[in-house]
Amino acid sequence: MSAVTAWLKRHKIDLLVAGLLVALTIIVGGANMAGYPQRFEDEGTYVSQAFAVEKRHALTHYTYWYDHPPVGWIQIAGYTTLTRAFERNNSAISAGREFMLVLHVITVGLIYAIARRLKLGILAAGIGVLLYALSPLTIEFSRYVLLDNVALPWLLGAFLLALSPRRSLTTAVGSAVCMAIAILSKETLLVLLPILLYTIWQTSDKRNRRYTMTAFSVIFVMLSASYILYAALKSELIPGAGHVSLLGTLYFQLFSRAGSGSILNAHSSAYGLANYWLSIDPWLLAAGVVALPVSLWVKQLRPVGFSLLLGLLLLLRSGYLPYPYVIALLPFAGLTLAAGLQYLVWLPARLKPISVKARSIATAALLLSLGLEAAFTIFVAPAWQSKIQTLLIVDNDASSRQAVDWINQNIGRENRLVVESALWTDLQSKGFDKPQPVWLYKTETDPEVTKSLGGWQGIDYIVLDGPTISQNSAHNFPTVYTAIANSKIAAEFGTNSQKIVVYKVNHQPKNLP
Repeated sequence: MSAVTAWLKRHKIDLLVAGLLVALTIIVGGANMAGYPQRFEDEGTYVSQAFAVEKRHALTHYTYWYDHPPVGWIQIAGYTTLTRAFERNNSAISAGREFMLVLHVITVGLIYAIARRLKLGILAAGIGVLLYALSPLTIEFSRYVLLDNVALPWLLGAFLLALSPRRSLTTAVGSAVCMAIAILSKETLLVLLPILLYTIWQTSDKRNRRYTMTAFSVIFVMLSASYILYAALKSELIPGAGHVSLLGTLYFQLFSRAGSGSILNAHSSAYGLANYWLSIDPWLLAAGVVALPVSLWVKQLRPVGFSLLLGLLLLLRSGYLPYPYVIALLPFAGLTLAAGLQYLVWLPARLKPISVKARSIATAALLLSLGLEAAFTIFVAPAWQSKIQTLLIVDNDASSRQAVDWINQNIGRENRLVVESALWTDLQSKGFDKPQPVWLYKTETDPEVTKSLGGWQGIDYIVLDGPTISQNSAHNFPTVYTAIANSKIAAEFGTNSQKIVVYKVNHQPKNLP
């Protein structure tokens, strides 16, 4: 019997469970992924950058200013190039979401493998991963074309290799490679590096621990430093006149960017964002938090416990809170939940009832198990069923597709359009490339774009979501605001938050309000 055959035979139940979880993930994650949720700006940005990598062999469609390392959207471009996803799908966002589904399937498999490597039973691991995969919060956020979703499998892969029972230099090097790719895809995951180092230290053999740690550190630093080296070779490491810089952008991200306020302040943006996450699904995160003490108490489970705890503690700071921050929390919530099920329910129930104390523990565990099942049936399942149904059947993106189709049929290619990034790539693909559409954000932030427009009269059409740019936005986008004030509505699609408005600019100025 070959080693592969023996391995397959030994892990046949695990493979069956993982296969069922993956199949369910594909069905639930893939159904209507182009229609829900509604596309938004960040997705358009990363898809446009991937489009630039594939079609123009450039890092971005505008000046690259080091807002994020480029490895994330380079991976998206790799997928779209190999599979011709941009050509096959009716929108660029759909092409990107197709890749997100592939990554989500890999993520689910990795979470199950980590649970088993942490010595959790098949049943506990399977239930924990199942609840992660079925959480409406997971389903919705896993569909977005976001760098967090690209980086997540690499992060989990780093932890899986760090937990390897082989305890070899090879697994340490592999973990370092995965972690480096993770942070070069989304730099904020760097905060979990100390916990990964702790994991390697905890699982490594004492006889070669220093070599393992050294190998990990050297490989990780060398790969991560390539980003700094790239900036240095382009003379864009240090701020200076007439060019972007890595350190200048880093300073902006850390110190100049407007914060989101405290999550404990009901009037802050951070509180509103956290409330939005919980409105989609409070149950998975709550269950992970309730089960967290188990993962912190049991030594082998501490890597996932510390990861979730750190993520929760960072929510308490008053800095900038990114919209997709919750993506990295959810896998660890699922793992701590699985650990809680294992150690609070099934393990005590297996004690031999040879004493009054043992019988009491077994009875309490059984009652707790029945209580959890009842709570899930009464409270969680109906709430999830309703929200999952919305995810599977509601088309919130129809207005964006209708707008692109109307523009394609009714506006000449010689016109200069200002659009939001969620539509940029679709219009490029329809032949609006000479002149190319202008991304709204760049009208006031990119000197080359500002110069090429030559003021509001250089704009022919404006395409925005929502009814109009508000008066409060005038100081952020004065050129576009003035153009809207001198325009009429040419077409509208959708209603409320799905509304898309096409403005035709009148180059004969009106009196502004």
